[in-house]
Amino acid sequence: MASVAPALPSAASPRHILIVENIAAQAQMLSHILEEEGYQVSVVDNGQSALEMTPRLRPSLIISGVAIPEMSGYELCRQIKAGPGLSPVPVILVTSLSDPNEVLLGLQCGADSFVIKPYERSHMLARVEHALSNRDITHMPEEGPPAEIFFHGERHEISASRTQILNLLMSTYDAAMQRNNELHESRQQLRERTAEVLEANRFLDSMIEHIPTPVYIKDADQLRYVRVNSAQEQLTGILREDALGKSDHDLFGQEDADRFSAQDHRVLASGIIEDIPEDRFFSQSKGMRLLHTRKVPVFGEGAEPTHVLGISEDITLKKELEKVIADLHSALKVRAGELETTNKSLESFTSAASHDLRSPLSVIGGYVSLLEKNYADRLDEKGLHYLSVIGIRVKSMARLIDDLLSFSRLSLQEVQKTDVDMNGLAAQVAAELPVSGPGAKKPVIQFGLLPSAPADPGLLRQVWVNLLSNAVKYSSLTANPQIEVSGRVEGAEAVYTVRDNGAGFDMAHYDKLFEVFERLHTDQEFEGTGVGLATVRRVVTRHGGRVWAEGKVDQGAVFHFALPVQSC
Repeated sequence: MASVAPALPSAASPRHILIVENIAAQAQMLSHILEEEGYQVSVVDNGQSALEMTPRLRPSLIISGVAIPEMSGYELCRQIKAGPGLSPVPVILVTSLSDPNEVLLGLQCGADSFVIKPYERSHMLARVEHALSNRDITHMPEEGPPAEIFFHGERHEISASRTQILNLLMSTYDAAMQRNNELHESRQQLRERTAEVLEANRFLDSMIEHIPTPVYIKDADQLRYVRVNSAQEQLTGILREDALGKSDHDLFGQEDADRFSAQDHRVLASGIIEDIPEDRFFSQSKGMRLLHTRKVPVFGEGAEPTHVLGISEDITLKKELEKVIADLHSALKVRAGELETTNKSLESFTSAASHDLRSPLSVIGGYVSLLEKNYADRLDEKGLHYLSVIGIRVKSMARLIDDLLSFSRLSLQEVQKTDVDMNGLAAQVAAELPVSGPGAKKPVIQFGLLPSAPADPGLLRQVWVNLLSNAVKYSSLTANPQIEVSGRVEGAEAVYTVRDNGAGFDMAHYDKLFEVFERLHTDQEFEGTGVGLATVRRVVTRHGGRVWAEGKVDQGAVFHFALPVQSC
């Protein structure tokens, strides 16, 4: 069925072109090219409809494909040229021009020009302008007999005008030149692509040669080596020139050669990659080796593999290391069991020792209380002082025993992480802190926003208790004690800071700061057992975190601890 552009041009339009093309995409492209140049265009999709519509449309030019439905482009052109009043309409045939007979058919039907597809926009427009500008000249009447042409030994009479013949031959020559140029460009592209392929092959050859993994290629017919790289030479201890053209049976022992050949035959028969995780092989240069080999079928143009590609990895050292690691793991497992037994024994000892130490302390403390109650009036000032010192030391020893017991149990307590609200936990600890001593001023504690973190709430409470109580204690002798608590997220860590303006410490003794029983101040200055900061470090490190501090004597101290926040 014909398809005509919706807006029909006026019958007398000198720039009206009829397109006859059954391939919609080609018709649409050509129509777009012509309309952009100001031509009015009609489109039909078969020769019969074009012939019927031409007297009514009276186009200035017809552009037709050759292989169109119902009537070929040659027959359409012949009938247009033979029709009354239609012969002056130029006809351009769009063809692949793959057969020289097409030129003869074009001459016989009276075609004015050929355009070879695929065509350039500029070439098509040039042929259209030439056909329209020479329309009247082409069809002036000529006297004389028809032209005779001999082609393939046969005589053909051409009734077209000599100008028409000349135009058609010129367009054919243009088409031939276009094909020649395309051929020249194709040859140039072929040379460029060949150079690119050669360069890619050289690059690939260099990559294969210098890759540290042994690589080799065998032909499928006789399984002879056609390519080996330097790593393969080093592995086997066989030079390249001695390996090429040889088979495994020429190069290796019978057992190895039979196994390698069987693997190759399986790969060629199946056409799929074979992975050999562990393959023992005796190297002439390295002795017995253990290889991880992959064998790959290489296909040419046919359906059967033409070569076998082998890629081997020497995993001898890797397997030896795995054995060492396995032995170490077993030893560590045994050691872990021994440590667990030791820890249980230590826990029992600590509990027993704590109980055994508390009992005499309780007795001593009890007798001190009885002496103060019943015999204070019989003691002089020095005796009362001695009694007071004994009582203070008994209480200090009791606290030390409690702290030491708590510290020893930290390593045994399982860490059970949950998302901890640090703002609430720190504020709760601060509210429960007692004032350091008689006459000590209550510090002002300022809290910033603290990020939450995955942690064990019970264990982390001990961190805040120790850091905040230390800040309160060591700033208690300051005229205006100030404590600042802040936090931030840095990368994968939540960092928390406790800052005070108290006694501070000398950074020269920093290495002792977090050690058990190490104190940087005397009991006369500030009471303590030397276990608090060690507890802080133990808890934080068990959470996978870190702790550090800065300080200056009489200018305060800053303590930081960081916890990972990536996962609970």
